[in-house]
Amino acid sequence: MDTGSFIQDLAVIMAAVGAVSAVCARFGWPKVIGYILAGTAMGKYTFGGSFFINEKSIDVLGQIGIVFLMFTLGLEFSVRKLKKVGNVALPTALLDMAVMIWLGHFVGTKILGWGSVQSLFLGAAISDSATTLLAKTINDMGWGSRRFTKYIFGVTIIEDILCIGVIALLTGIVKTGRVQIGEALFSLGGLLLFMTGVTVFGLLLVPRVINSVARLKDDETLLLTILGFCFLVSFIALRLNYSLALGAFMVGVMGAESEHLRRIYQHCIPLRTMFSAIFFVTIGLLVNPAGMLAQWPAVLGLTLLVIIGKSLNCTIGLLLTGQDLKNAIQTGVGMAQIGEFAYLVALIGVTMKVVDSSLYQIAVGVSILTTLFNPFLMRGSEPFSDWVMRRLPVSWNEYLETYANWYERFRHTQAPSGAAAAVRLNLSIVLLLMALVAVNYIAAGMLAGLDYSGISPVVEAHKRSLLWGAASLMTIPGAIFLFFRARAFGRAVAEVLIPAKVAGTGWALSFRSMTGSLFALAGIAALFFESVMLSGSIMPEQAWARAGIVILLLTVGVAGWKQFRYFGTASLETLRKVVSEEVETAQDESAADLLDIHTEKVKVGADVDFLGCTLCEINLRARAGVSVLCIERGGKTIVNPRADDVLEASDTVLLLGDDEQIAKARELLS
Repeated sequence: MDTGSFIQDLAVIMAAVGAVSAVCARFGWPKVIGYILAGTAMGKYTFGGSFFINEKSIDVLGQIGIVFLMFTLGLEFSVRKLKKVGNVALPTALLDMAVMIWLGHFVGTKILGWGSVQSLFLGAAISDSATTLLAKTINDMGWGSRRFTKYIFGVTIIEDILCIGVIALLTGIVKTGRVQIGEALFSLGGLLLFMTGVTVFGLLLVPRVINSVARLKDDETLLLTILGFCFLVSFIALRLNYSLALGAFMVGVMGAESEHLRRIYQHCIPLRTMFSAIFFVTIGLLVNPAGMLAQWPAVLGLTLLVIIGKSLNCTIGLLLTGQDLKNAIQTGVGMAQIGEFAYLVALIGVTMKVVDSSLYQIAVGVSILTTLFNPFLMRGSEPFSDWVMRRLPVSWNEYLETYANWYERFRHTQAPSGAAAAVRLNLSIVLLLMALVAVNYIAAGMLAGLDYSGISPVVEAHKRSLLWGAASLMTIPGAIFLFFRARAFGRAVAEVLIPAKVAGTGWALSFRSMTGSLFALAGIAALFFESVMLSGSIMPEQAWARAGIVILLLTVGVAGWKQFRYFGTASLETLRKVVSEEVETAQDESAADLLDIHTEKVKVGADVDFLGCTLCEINLRARAGVSVLCIERGGKTIVNPRADDVLEASDTVLLLGDDEQIAKARELLS
């Protein structure tokens, strides 16, 4: 890459984004639209030639922009937050992607006349809403604290993860159009192992390292340390043919568990602002106006399909998971766009020669149009949702309110008993430990394929022994901890099987002990066979090398038995705090997690339209998102008012909600 041309290209693009940013800020337009249009105007397809000497250098900067954008998004959305909205986001994402893939396949085969494989690629291309584009749009609009945006981010993040799985399946499609099930399952298994390894090691390692570095009081060291983690994991994800954005996002989620989150985030904002702007310019560079114009019926039709289809899918998904109508509509409208994964899916199909180039231009065109429309649709979602709620029949509001209350009660009554919860917890830990062992040996196998002769001929000659020994040593702590968790798993299973009337007898005690021992031995045996199967490609051929490593492993295991058990217990406690500590998080009631939920009294005005209406007819939960806790009237207090209680002039209602919701309710009532 020529340095002079790179500097010139960077100067052109920064001058353009600076001017566009100023114009958009002056007129209140979303900046992301200006960046994309600027890239289109400067690209090689628009005016007969590119403004840049080497567009590949700009692509590199755009990829860096993806890393910073996804990393900072991960910092804003921790594991606790994702877990809080998971019961809404996961079903909605599954519904949305399944319906959109089916719609894309239907349109491709029945309307565009394409084959089944190309239509399948089309469905995958329009199935995923772009997290990066939505994050930038919501940030520019200043809507980051709105209640429905947490559902948008939750759904898009899960869709990104699911889309990577879809891409893994698509890579199993060969030129004949047949799916290689084995290769597809291998790709999905590798993705699962990668995410498991990054999540567990990241949650245990990244917050501790960041907290230690932060004590040095050196902001430069703190920033470079977390960015080092970010680019390392992004590099590994890229080498494994996964998304660069996925690696950056996952490290951001790990960093969000650090005590010094705010310092990290503030230092990353300038970098994100610069490089994300360049990224959106690179999207505009891909636009071929002539090619898109040739496919304009398909581009416009699919744009309409994405806007309507994803809006309805996500709205229905949120309603089915017990959310109020206003939040559901705003989330659905906000999700009505596609982004960078559309380019990736189409590019995979073109590269594998199972689709023609028209799919790529269509995907780019639909992505550009939906991205351009999305900010305006999102701004209009609030008055549109208010209009729908006003026009909706009262009986429908009653049904939605009744269903939401039933769903909430149903969800909270599904908590397992103590014994069943212990079975589930210990089984999850055992499976997780075996997955981490697989990550160790698979990583060692990948490293064994590299050439180390440049480091030392001795290292190259004995690399298999060194890597197998290192992977086995890393397995020892997990094996010791697995022994105790498998024993606890067996005892929990015995607790479920033993009848309550004989739980305290000697037979029951013996049965628990025997079951725990059997499960512990079975766990160690399963771990042994897993290690042997996975280490076959890197196990040294020399018998003396294998024997020496086994002796070393036994020595380390015996000497560090207590320390490794303590380390496993401490690590488990750390993971449980991050993932399962809902009570502490709820009691903490930070503004970032609970959006400043509080109670406030509001006096009902004398001339409001709702006087004489029942609480069910007013439906403040759907209109403003608040709950009515009590009504004060004439010195008396009606606690937990019923749906048929009537609102009268001069009543004072006690409302529960955040600042925005209570302000909306106050406007309606006064």
